[in-house]
Amino acid sequence: MDMVEAVYSSVILRPVNEYKVNASVSGYISELRIKEGDEVKTGDILFVLVNDPAKMTQENARLSYELARQTLEGESNILDELKIEIRSLRLKVRNDSLNYVRLKALREQNAVSQFEADNAQLAFEISSDNLENLKKKFKRTERELKVQLGQSKNNLSVSELRTGDYVIRSNIHGRVFQLSKEKGEFVNMQERLAILGDKDQFKLEMLIDEVDISKVRIGQKIVVTLEAYENNVYEARINRIAPRMDDRTQTFTVEASFVKSPPRLYMGLTGEGNIVINEKGKALVIPREFLLPGNKVDTENGTQTVKTGLSNWSYIEVLSGLKEGEKIYKPKQ
Repeated sequence: MDMVEAVYSSVILRPVNEYKVNASVSGYISELRIKEGDEVKTGDILFVLVNDPAKMTQENARLSYELARQTLEGESNILDELKIEIRSLRLKVRNDSLNYVRLKALREQNAVSQFEADNAQLAFEISSDNLENLKKKFKRTERELKVQLGQSKNNLSVSELRTGDYVIRSNIHGRVFQLSKEKGEFVNMQERLAILGDKDQFKLEMLIDEVDISKVRIGQKIVVTLEAYENNVYEARINRIAPRMDDRTQTFTVEASFVKSPPRLYMGLTGEGNIVINEKGKALVIPREFLLPGNKVDTENGTQTVKTGLSNWSYIEVLSGLKEGEKIYKPKQ
Protein backbone atom coordinates (compact mmCIF):
# COMPACT_ATOMS: atom_id res chain seq x y z
CA MET A 1 0.00 0.00 0.00
CA ASP A 2 0.99 3.68 -0.28
CA MET A 3 2.61 4.79 2.95
CA VAL A 4 2.49 8.32 4.30
CA GLU A 5 4.32 9.50 7.41
CA ALA A 6 2.63 12.55 8.89
CA VAL A 7 2.49 14.77 11.95
CA TYR A 8 -1.05 15.23 13.19
CA SER A 9 -2.57 18.33 14.78
CA SER A 10 -5.94 19.94 15.23
CA VAL A 11 -6.37 23.13 13.19
CA ILE A 12 -8.24 26.38 13.67
CA LEU A 13 -8.92 29.09 11.10
CA ARG A 14 -7.92 32.67 11.80
CA PRO A 15 -8.05 35.73 9.53
CA VAL A 16 -4.77 37.03 8.13
CA ASN A 17 -3.63 40.26 9.87
CA GLU A 18 -5.84 39.44 12.84
CA TYR A 19 -5.45 41.90 15.69
CA LYS A 20 -7.24 42.77 18.89
CA VAL A 21 -8.49 46.34 19.20
CA ASN A 22 -7.53 47.60 22.66
CA ALA A 23 -8.19 50.81 24.55
CA SER A 24 -5.10 52.69 25.74
CA VAL A 25 -7.24 54.86 28.04
CA SER A 26 -10.21 54.39 30.33
CA GLY A 27 -13.67 55.77 29.65
CA TYR A 28 -17.23 55.12 28.55
CA ILE A 29 -18.11 54.19 24.96
CA SER A 30 -20.06 57.20 23.73
CA GLU A 31 -20.10 56.14 20.07
CA LEU A 32 -20.01 52.65 18.55
CA ARG A 33 -19.64 52.97 14.80
CA ILE A 34 -19.25 49.32 13.83
CA LYS A 35 -21.04 46.01 14.12
CA GLU A 36 -19.86 42.45 13.64
CA GLY A 37 -19.37 41.63 9.97
CA ASP A 38 -18.75 45.23 8.89
CA GLU A 39 -15.96 45.99 6.45
CA VAL A 40 -13.65 48.79 7.61
CA LYS A 41 -10.81 50.74 6.06
CA THR A 42 -7.55 51.89 7.59
CA GLY A 43 -8.22 54.98 9.70
CA ASP A 44 -11.97 54.44 10.07
CA ILE A 45 -13.32 55.38 13.51
CA LEU A 46 -14.44 52.29 15.42
CA PHE A 47 -15.14 53.64 18.91
CA VAL A 48 -15.31 57.02 20.61
CA LEU A 49 -14.72 57.05 24.36
CA VAL A 50 -15.51 59.84 26.78
CA ASN A 51 -13.88 60.65 30.10
CA ASP A 52 -14.95 63.87 31.90
CA PRO A 53 -11.85 64.17 34.15
CA ALA A 54 -9.64 63.84 31.07
CA LYS A 55 -11.61 66.59 29.32
CA MET A 56 -11.19 68.83 32.37
CA THR A 57 -7.46 68.10 32.42
CA GLN A 58 -7.18 69.11 28.78
CA GLU A 59 -9.17 72.31 29.40
CA ASN A 60 -6.94 73.18 32.34
CA ALA A 61 -3.88 72.60 30.18
CA ARG A 62 -5.34 74.87 27.50
CA LEU A 63 -6.08 77.62 30.04
CA SER A 64 -2.55 77.35 31.47
CA TYR A 65 -1.06 77.65 28.00
CA GLU A 66 -3.23 80.65 27.15
CA LEU A 67 -2.30 82.37 30.42
CA ALA A 68 1.41 81.77 29.78
CA ARG A 69 1.06 83.07 26.22
CA GLN A 70 -0.77 86.20 27.32
CA THR A 71 1.78 86.83 30.06
CA LEU A 72 4.58 86.70 27.49
CA GLU A 73 2.94 88.05 24.32
CA GLY A 74 -0.46 89.53 25.14
CA GLU A 75 -1.52 93.13 25.72
CA SER A 76 -0.12 94.69 28.90
CA ASN A 77 2.18 91.73 29.42
CA ILE A 78 4.87 91.71 32.10
CA LEU A 79 7.72 92.35 29.65
CA ASP A 80 6.01 95.44 28.25
CA GLU A 81 5.60 96.76 31.78
CA LEU A 82 9.29 96.17 32.44
CA LYS A 83 10.20 97.92 29.18
CA ILE A 84 8.26 101.00 30.34
CA GLU A 85 10.09 100.92 33.68
CA ILE A 86 13.42 100.62 31.86
CA ARG A 87 12.62 103.63 29.66
CA SER A 88 11.63 105.70 32.70
CA LEU A 89 14.76 104.66 34.56
CA ARG A 90 16.96 105.53 31.55
CA LEU A 91 15.52 109.04 31.64
CA LYS A 92 16.23 109.25 35.33
CA VAL A 93 19.81 108.04 34.82
CA ARG A 94 20.26 110.66 32.12
CA ASN A 95 18.92 113.42 34.35
CA ASP A 96 20.99 112.21 37.31
CA SER A 97 24.06 112.12 35.06
CA LEU A 98 23.50 115.69 33.82
CA ASN A 99 22.85 116.90 37.35
CA TYR A 100 26.00 115.16 38.60
CA VAL A 101 28.14 116.70 35.84
CA ARG A 102 26.64 120.15 36.47
CA LEU A 103 27.16 120.03 40.23
CA LYS A 104 30.64 118.61 39.83
CA ALA A 105 31.58 121.62 37.65
CA LEU A 106 30.02 124.01 40.12
CA ARG A 107 31.88 122.39 42.98
CA GLU A 108 35.15 122.95 41.16
CA GLN A 109 34.19 126.65 41.16
CA ASN A 110 33.16 126.46 44.84
CA ALA A 111 29.63 127.45 43.75
CA VAL A 112 28.03 124.51 45.64
CA SER A 113 28.97 122.50 48.72
CA GLN A 114 30.78 119.19 48.62
CA PHE A 115 27.71 117.62 50.21
CA GLU A 116 25.49 118.63 47.27
CA ALA A 117 28.06 117.33 44.76
CA ASP A 118 28.38 114.00 46.61
CA ASN A 119 24.60 113.57 46.77
CA ALA A 120 24.36 114.18 43.01
CA GLN A 121 27.06 111.55 42.39
CA LEU A 122 25.34 109.07 44.71
CA ALA A 123 21.97 109.60 43.00
CA PHE A 124 23.58 108.98 39.59
CA GLU A 125 25.29 105.78 40.76
CA ILE A 126 22.12 104.44 42.40
CA SER A 127 19.94 105.08 39.35
CA SER A 128 22.62 103.51 37.08
CA ASP A 129 22.74 100.39 39.28
CA ASN A 130 18.94 100.23 39.33
CA LEU A 131 18.88 100.40 35.53
CA GLU A 132 21.37 97.53 35.21
CA ASN A 133 19.42 95.44 37.72
CA LEU A 134 16.17 96.12 35.87
CA LYS A 135 17.76 95.04 32.57
CA LYS A 136 18.88 91.80 34.19
CA LYS A 137 15.41 91.30 35.65
CA PHE A 138 13.93 91.80 32.16
CA LYS A 139 16.18 89.10 30.64
CA ARG A 140 15.55 86.73 33.54
CA THR A 141 11.78 87.26 33.37
CA GLU A 142 11.75 86.84 29.60
CA ARG A 143 13.66 83.57 29.90
CA GLU A 144 11.37 82.25 32.66
CA LEU A 145 8.22 83.20 30.77
CA LYS A 146 9.47 81.47 27.62
CA VAL A 147 10.21 78.33 29.63
CA GLN A 148 6.75 78.48 31.22
CA LEU A 149 5.15 78.94 27.81
CA GLY A 150 7.08 75.99 26.39
CA GLN A 151 6.15 73.77 29.33
CA SER A 152 2.48 74.69 29.15
CA LYS A 153 2.50 74.10 25.39
CA ASN A 154 4.04 70.66 25.91
CA ASN A 155 1.47 69.86 28.59
CA LEU A 156 -1.32 70.89 26.23
CA SER A 157 0.14 68.75 23.43
CA VAL A 158 0.37 65.73 25.73
CA SER A 159 -3.19 66.31 26.89
CA GLU A 160 -4.41 66.58 23.29
CA LEU A 161 -2.58 63.37 22.38
CA ARG A 162 -4.24 61.61 25.29
CA THR A 163 -7.58 62.98 24.17
CA GLY A 164 -6.85 61.59 20.70
CA ASP A 165 -6.60 58.15 22.30
CA TYR A 166 -10.30 58.38 23.06
CA VAL A 167 -10.99 58.07 19.32
CA ILE A 168 -10.09 54.50 18.36
CA ARG A 169 -9.46 53.84 14.67
CA SER A 170 -8.84 50.78 12.54
CA ASN A 171 -5.25 49.86 11.75
CA ILE A 172 -6.15 47.73 8.74
CA HIS A 173 -8.50 47.36 5.79
CA GLY A 174 -10.52 44.34 6.83
CA ARG A 175 -13.57 42.98 8.62
CA VAL A 176 -14.97 43.17 12.16
CA PHE A 177 -15.10 39.56 13.37
CA GLN A 178 -16.02 40.15 16.99
CA LEU A 179 -17.29 42.95 19.24
CA SER A 180 -16.64 42.64 22.96
CA LYS A 181 -18.25 45.87 24.16
CA GLU A 182 -21.45 47.83 23.64
CA LYS A 183 -22.26 51.53 23.65
CA GLY A 184 -22.37 52.97 27.16
CA GLU A 185 -20.08 50.35 28.68
CA PHE A 186 -17.01 51.36 30.67
CA VAL A 187 -13.65 50.36 29.22
CA ASN A 188 -10.40 49.90 31.13
CA MET A 189 -6.95 50.51 29.72
CA GLN A 190 -5.71 47.70 27.45
CA GLU A 191 -9.13 46.06 27.52
CA ARG A 192 -10.12 44.28 24.30
CA LEU A 193 -12.93 45.94 22.37
CA ALA A 194 -13.03 43.98 19.12
CA ILE A 195 -11.16 41.59 16.81
CA LEU A 196 -10.38 42.67 13.25
CA GLY A 197 -8.69 40.85 10.39
CA ASP A 198 -8.43 40.49 6.65
CA LYS A 199 -11.92 40.08 5.15
CA ASP A 200 -11.01 37.43 2.55
CA GLN A 201 -7.73 35.73 3.51
CA PHE A 202 -7.53 33.10 6.24
CA LYS A 203 -4.69 31.08 7.71
CA LEU A 204 -4.60 27.67 9.34
CA GLU A 205 -3.07 27.56 12.80
CA MET A 206 -1.68 24.33 14.23
CA LEU A 207 0.03 23.52 17.54
CA ILE A 208 2.87 21.04 17.03
CA ASP A 209 4.37 19.12 19.94
CA GLU A 210 8.06 19.70 20.65
CA VAL A 211 8.87 16.05 19.89
CA ASP A 212 7.61 16.49 16.31
CA ILE A 213 8.74 20.04 15.49
CA SER A 214 12.13 18.90 14.13
CA LYS A 215 10.30 17.09 11.31
CA VAL A 216 8.38 20.18 10.20
CA ARG A 217 9.62 22.48 7.42
CA ILE A 218 8.38 25.56 5.57
CA GLY A 219 6.57 24.55 2.39
CA GLN A 220 5.50 21.08 3.55
CA LYS A 221 2.09 19.84 2.42
CA ILE A 222 -0.76 19.52 4.89
CA VAL A 223 -3.85 17.40 4.30
CA VAL A 224 -6.73 19.26 5.96
CA THR A 225 -10.29 18.32 6.83
CA LEU A 226 -12.73 20.81 8.37
CA GLU A 227 -15.77 20.07 10.50
CA ALA A 228 -17.81 22.47 8.35
CA TYR A 229 -16.82 20.54 5.19
CA GLU A 230 -16.44 17.04 6.63
CA ASN A 231 -16.71 15.22 3.31
CA ASN A 232 -13.93 17.23 1.66
CA VAL A 233 -10.15 17.12 1.87
CA TYR A 234 -8.05 20.25 1.23
CA GLU A 235 -4.38 20.84 0.68
CA ALA A 236 -2.40 23.54 2.47
CA ARG A 237 1.27 24.55 2.71
CA ILE A 238 3.25 25.63 5.76
CA ASN A 239 4.42 29.25 5.52
CA ARG A 240 5.44 30.04 9.09
CA ILE A 241 6.87 28.19 12.09
CA ALA A 242 7.06 30.05 15.39
CA PRO A 243 10.69 30.33 16.52
CA ARG A 244 9.83 29.87 20.19
CA MET A 245 7.96 27.18 22.08
CA ASP A 246 4.97 28.11 24.22
CA ASP A 247 6.02 27.27 27.78
CA ARG A 248 2.44 26.55 28.88
CA THR A 249 1.46 24.10 26.13
CA GLN A 250 4.94 22.82 25.20
CA THR A 251 4.01 23.35 21.55
CA PHE A 252 5.10 25.43 18.57
CA THR A 253 2.60 27.43 16.52
CA VAL A 254 2.65 26.56 12.81
CA GLU A 255 0.74 28.60 10.23
CA ALA A 256 -0.30 27.46 6.78
CA SER A 257 -2.30 28.68 3.77
CA PHE A 258 -4.76 26.77 1.61
CA VAL A 259 -3.64 25.83 -1.88
CA LYS A 260 -7.32 25.99 -2.83
CA SER A 261 -9.63 27.00 -0.03
CA PRO A 262 -13.27 26.06 0.58
CA PRO A 263 -15.89 28.40 -0.92
CA ARG A 264 -16.73 30.14 2.35
CA LEU A 265 -14.59 30.42 5.45
CA TYR A 266 -15.25 31.80 8.92
CA MET A 267 -13.02 32.74 11.80
CA GLY A 268 -12.80 29.94 14.35
CA LEU A 269 -13.61 26.97 12.09
CA THR A 270 -11.89 23.83 13.36
CA GLY A 271 -10.65 20.61 11.84
CA GLU A 272 -7.71 18.27 11.56
CA GLY A 273 -4.44 18.51 9.71
CA ASN A 274 -1.74 16.01 8.81
CA ILE A 275 1.64 17.44 7.85
CA VAL A 276 3.12 15.11 5.27
CA ILE A 277 6.69 14.24 6.29
CA ASN A 278 7.41 11.34 3.91
CA GLU A 279 5.50 9.47 1.20
CA LYS A 280 6.26 6.06 -0.30
CA GLY A 281 4.31 4.01 -2.83
CA LYS A 282 3.82 0.23 -2.57
CA ALA A 283 5.28 -0.09 0.91
CA LEU A 284 5.05 -3.29 2.96
CA VAL A 285 3.24 -2.31 6.14
CA ILE A 286 1.79 -3.90 9.25
CA PRO A 287 -0.66 -2.50 11.82
CA ARG A 288 1.12 -0.75 14.67
CA GLU A 289 -0.47 -2.97 17.31
CA PHE A 290 1.20 -6.05 15.75
CA LEU A 291 4.71 -4.77 16.50
CA LEU A 292 6.28 -6.09 19.69
CA PRO A 293 8.96 -4.32 21.75
CA GLY A 294 12.38 -4.60 20.19
CA ASN A 295 10.89 -4.49 16.66
CA LYS A 296 9.70 -8.09 16.81
CA VAL A 297 6.68 -9.72 15.16
CA ASP A 298 4.93 -13.05 15.85
CA THR A 299 4.69 -15.06 12.62
CA GLU A 300 3.62 -18.58 11.69
CA ASN A 301 7.33 -19.43 11.73
CA GLY A 302 7.92 -17.95 15.19
CA THR A 303 9.01 -14.53 16.45
CA GLN A 304 11.07 -12.56 13.95
CA THR A 305 12.99 -9.28 14.19
CA VAL A 306 12.09 -6.68 11.54
CA LYS A 307 13.57 -3.43 10.34
CA THR A 308 11.02 -0.62 10.26
CA GLY A 309 10.74 2.52 8.14
CA LEU A 310 7.96 5.06 7.82
CA SER A 311 5.15 5.11 10.37
CA ASN A 312 1.86 6.84 11.11
CA TRP A 313 -0.91 6.43 13.65
CA SER A 314 -2.14 3.17 12.08
CA TYR A 315 0.70 1.48 10.22
CA ILE A 316 4.44 0.89 10.28
CA GLU A 317 6.53 0.14 7.20
CA VAL A 318 8.60 -3.06 7.27
CA LEU A 319 11.85 -2.78 5.32
CA SER A 320 13.13 -6.30 6.02
CA GLY A 321 12.37 -9.38 8.12
CA LEU A 322 8.96 -10.13 6.59
CA LYS A 323 7.71 -11.13 3.15
CA GLU A 324 4.53 -9.95 1.48
CA GLY A 325 1.70 -12.36 2.25
CA GLU A 326 3.42 -13.84 5.29
CA LYS A 327 0.96 -14.50 8.13
CA ILE A 328 1.52 -12.56 11.38
CA TYR A 329 -0.31 -12.63 14.71
CA LYS A 330 -1.60 -9.89 16.93
CA PRO A 331 0.01 -10.01 20.36
CA LYS A 332 -2.24 -11.26 23.18
CA GLN A 333 -3.25 -8.57 25.64
